[in-house]
Amino acid sequence: MATASAPATQGEGNTVSLGRLGPLKIMSVPVFVGVWAALGPGFVWASLGQGSGELIWWPYLTAKYGAAFLGILLPACIIQYWVNYEIIRYTVTTGETFFTGMCRLNKGFTILLWLMLVITFMWFGGYAAGGSTALFDLTKFPPGWSPRAGTLFWTYITMAIFLAALIFGRVIYNVVEKFMTVVVIITVVGLVIAVLNGTVLATAGSFFAAYLNPFAIFGGMPAKWDSKDADALLTGVAFAGMGGFFNVMFSYWVRDKGHGMSQYAGRVTSPITGKPEAIPATGFGFADTPENKRNYLDWLRFSRLDNGIAVGVNAFTVMLMFWLAWAILLPKGEVPAGWKIAVTQAQFFENAMGAFGRMLFLVIAAAFLSDSWLGITDAVSRMHSDFFCHTVPGAQRISFRAWYYIFVGVLTFISATTVLMAQPGALLLAGGVLNFIAMAIYMPALIYLNHKMLPRVLPEWVRPAKATFWIASAITAFYIVLGIIYLLFKLLDVRILF
Repeated sequence: MATASAPATQGEGNTVSLGRLGPLKIMSVPVFVGVWAALGPGFVWASLGQGSGELIWWPYLTAKYGAAFLGILLPACIIQYWVNYEIIRYTVTTGETFFTGMCRLNKGFTILLWLMLVITFMWFGGYAAGGSTALFDLTKFPPGWSPRAGTLFWTYITMAIFLAALIFGRVIYNVVEKFMTVVVIITVVGLVIAVLNGTVLATAGSFFAAYLNPFAIFGGMPAKWDSKDADALLTGVAFAGMGGFFNVMFSYWVRDKGHGMSQYAGRVTSPITGKPEAIPATGFGFADTPENKRNYLDWLRFSRLDNGIAVGVNAFTVMLMFWLAWAILLPKGEVPAGWKIAVTQAQFFENAMGAFGRMLFLVIAAAFLSDSWLGITDAVSRMHSDFFCHTVPGAQRISFRAWYYIFVGVLTFISATTVLMAQPGALLLAGGVLNFIAMAIYMPALIYLNHKMLPRVLPEWVRPAKATFWIASAITAFYIVLGIIYLLFKLLDVRILF
């Protein structure tokens, strides 16, 4: 692992060494700007979190296995808080993003993570396609087209609209934040309206009895367990929040929002309507002063709030979606799949609530999945740019903004191409498995950065509490163990969890 120098006691403008990249520049910790001005990244995360886990895999598991896995849903959501917090803490403390931090540790390790990132997001066009199944069925346009053809039509329309937003939006993060916040509002309001239906409310007792019983899973796998569903179960657990590289995206939105030391870093702006802002290759540190300590702790307190909002909103929407599946899908015993992955569920809603129920679900489904393409394209382009700027010789001769738009173009082409190669479910599932594995790999590195390296070069009060260390370590161990169990499912067809 990388080495660190003595704690920062220098004044502004000096530097302090950290790991294998250039030094951190010593600056004052910016004053906290206030809750309303700082809010935003949590809503973006929550919006993107409302994706395949909630809409597809948990309803699938519910329809097929009933209460067997329901109890693990809430714990799976809660532990995402601690994954996010380790990611956010590093960016707030240094103004650096995830891949920059990984490069400070070890270049080979960072390349491994990047390769996993590349493979994971080779198929993310499936998110736009998943939402487009709902858009096609909602509009019935173009008339007479097959479900596959209509889905692809709306997929490309969706991509074109979002691509225009990324190109012409003056400050890219602001565009993403505003759109994703609207999506959060639409989905939460829509789901609340849906569960207030009498058919759903009548199942509240049985649902919450299972939902609040995390120990049910220790009774073993259901008798009719199909080992082929190990991927769906793993994806459901990983996507009970975001999972893997989706959690990492929080770092890039926090940086562009300007939380903590990120205020000294520029933002990605449009090459057409915006003015270029300087985005430094390395971040910042600070000296041990009462003012810095007060400001830093203010930012950390807000980070906990923002993260809590993100995880809380996501947990709430997951719970509502699972409740709807419990009340409407489970009695039918049919599971959503293929190019009609959203439409199948809409038909169940129509049976329970009439035409309004069908329309309501399709609007929710479109919001759940279609916005994911925008968020993923933005965040993954940032991650690729971050990686290239620190690992490819000569890459810094090109601005971060130029790299960002290069990758926006590349990812648009890839997603537009790969969406032709498989149905939405297969596309989303592949990414889910790799994302889950990534969490078990990068969490130890984040713990080392935040709990060991940074306190050696910055004031001691940046060291997280011991309880935080043990919680983060336990969650890391959980992901590693669950990864091993997954391999047993796949290789040996193991029929019990423990």
